[in-house]
Amino acid sequence: MAETKTLLELILECFEDLMLKILLLAALVAGVIGVYQHGIEAGWIEGASIFFAVGIIVTVTAGNNYMKEKQFQQLKARQQDNQTVAVFRGLKGETITVPTQELVVGDIIKIEGGSQIPADCILIHSNDLTCDESAQTGEPEEQEKKPVTKDNIDLNPNPFLLAKTFVKTGEGLALVASVGVYTRAGMAGEKLDFEDDQTPLQEKLETIANQIGKLGLTVAVLTFLVMIVKNILTSYVFSENPFDTMIFIGNLIDYFIIAITVVVVAMPEGLPLAVTISLAYSVAKMKQENNLVRKLEASETMGGADQICTDKTGTLTQNKMTVRGLWTLDKIYQNDNLDNLDLTQV
Repeated sequence: MAETKTLLELILECFEDLMLKILLLAALVAGVIGVYQHGIEAGWIEGASIFFAVGIIVTVTAGNNYMKEKQFQQLKARQQDNQTVAVFRGLKGETITVPTQELVVGDIIKIEGGSQIPADCILIHSNDLTCDESAQTGEPEEQEKKPVTKDNIDLNPNPFLLAKTFVKTGEGLALVASVGVYTRAGMAGEKLDFEDDQTPLQEKLETIANQIGKLGLTVAVLTFLVMIVKNILTSYVFSENPFDTMIFIGNLIDYFIIAITVVVVAMPEGLPLAVTISLAYSVAKMKQENNLVRKLEASETMGGADQICTDKTGTLTQNKMTVRGLWTLDKIYQNDNLDNLDLTQV
């Protein structure tokens, strides 16, 4: 079972959002400019308000994700706590009952009809044993399992038992070959454990942040240049005043502060906060409908889902089929070769 992410890790994940990074920078700049212009007594308010908004966003997002992560882990643990299996251990081969999590490679376990196979195993003895492997392979027909012996090896028997499949009939003994993430079911679960893509709303917010940043920076640069040109024309060209370096540098600093202020003002610090609060409200409403959403941003896509496409194993799919290989006229075409295949010649 995957480890639960700590609260600190979830908090740091929140700051991967581009909008929050821009808001933090804007808060810092706003605080410095405010203190410079209005003093420490009143200058800190604008920067602190942006920091406060970012704090609310991070608290709601990380807190919700942490609680849901704990709930999912509890559900997984509850599913596994009740599973036990009979194992032959000890010098005398006594049968003891242990939790499935304590199985190790080399254990010999007893299986019987109605039980779930806890690990990938090799059958060493059986009595009319059949298994339902539809959860792993999608095949609805029961699969007959027999150990390999000298008498039946030419008949190609099937002695392999897959984890998380069910024994339908019969009983037998099996040797544990792999456990945990090394089973076929475990490896399939590992492949499904990947970073989620951005939701449509996240993509739009990142696009807005990029556009606002570029537009604000462009306007700030133009404002800075226009004010410099105006100062030179009005103070030194038309009035013919003598050039004073200290006064000119002081004016440049004031113009630079105004340009930075333009960028800070352009940042919509209330937008991420409004989105976070609305998503948190959506998660609460979905929980009332017995739809437990693991991550806050996932409520956007789950809330808009009206149809779910799955295959026979219950795996979520795209409802699309892709040709991975073609066998015809004793030739095999796979992967990239299919793109260059002329079907008129087949």
